[in-house]
Amino acid sequence: MNSSTKSSILFSLGLILIIANVAQGHVKVTASLVPKLCESGLVEERAKCMDILRSNPKIQSAKTFRELSELILELAVNKATEGQKFLQTLAEKDKSPAIQECAGFDYNNAVVQFKGALRDLKEDTSAANYASKLVGDDVSRCHTILARAKIVNPAIDQLNSDISLLSNDWWKKGQNAWTF
Repeated sequence: MNSSTKSSILFSLGLILIIANVAQGHVKVTASLVPKLCESGLVEERAKCMDILRSNPKIQSAKTFRELSELILELAVNKATEGQKFLQTLAEKDKSPAIQECAGFDYNNAVVQFKGALRDLKEDTSAANYASKLVGDDVSRCHTILARAKIVNPAIDQLNSDISLLSNDWWKKGQNAWTF
């Protein structure tokens, strides 16, 4: 397992545990949760975590677990949507079936699943967790398709890495590792 995958899993564990706390009520937070999440030891690529979450100033000021979870999922929807547009533009120029498949199938699924997770967060955190986790599968599939086609594109690799970091593999670890 490469460090990017480990980071994604650990970051996702933190995110999902925040979402799980939402189910228990609105917990007030006095300091920014972003450093607590990114520096907790759950994330190997702490700087990357901070960079991604700081790209949205609202995330820095989240006062409750619910607010933080919603903002992170909104960021995920936006990044996946932008990523899909980038891949579609690249696919039109390149005509690569692998890039077309990533843009059409994998990133369409990623956008749909992140939107579903955001919607589900309000009523069913387990469903939100699961929908978000599925995005990791889509990104992994895109990466595999590109590797098989021998396509090396750092911009796509970065996109896949960022989206993977925002998705969930929390169910593999359990929910007791997160502490504030």
